[in-house]
Amino acid sequence: MKKFIILLLLLFSFGSYAKGLKPYMFSLEDEDGKIVNLSELKGNVVYLVFWSKTCTTCEEEMPVINSLYKKFKNKNVKFFGIVIDEKDKGKIKEIKKKWGFEFPVLIGNDTVKDKYRIIGTPITYILRKNLTIGKIIYGTHSKKKLEKYIKKFLEESYD
Repeated sequence: MKKFIILLLLLFSFGSYAKGLKPYMFSLEDEDGKIVNLSELKGNVVYLVFWSKTCTTCEEEMPVINSLYKKFKNKNVKFFGIVIDEKDKGKIKEIKKKWGFEFPVLIGNDTVKDKYRIIGTPITYILRKNLTIGKIIYGTHSKKKLEKYIKKFLEESYD
């Protein structure tokens, strides 16, 4: 139990420390075979949720995130799910249909998992328009709070 508490403290301190820092600029393939380069998304708020196919919390959260995706998809907000335990594009599409979400899925790799310090799922990174880390969320948050972060970062100018 003591190790678990220490781990939680480290995670939360990393989350505070990382705000405003540049994240790792990945190039990942999506479920349709298209390459997405994070560096090309400057000017948009970028919502990255890391998930796994065995994560029941992720399954519950994806429809909530999907409703935000629908609400903000015509604004400067880009949503991506980054799956960390599945490479088969057909299986990814099946999971999306079963779990009820439409936003694009990127296929994660060990480098991305290491650079974003993914030790469990879901973990969400919301990036500002200048592609710095605005918020890191371990686990889930209410739809209202997630929407608040997105709106806040949309209102910011970027240089």
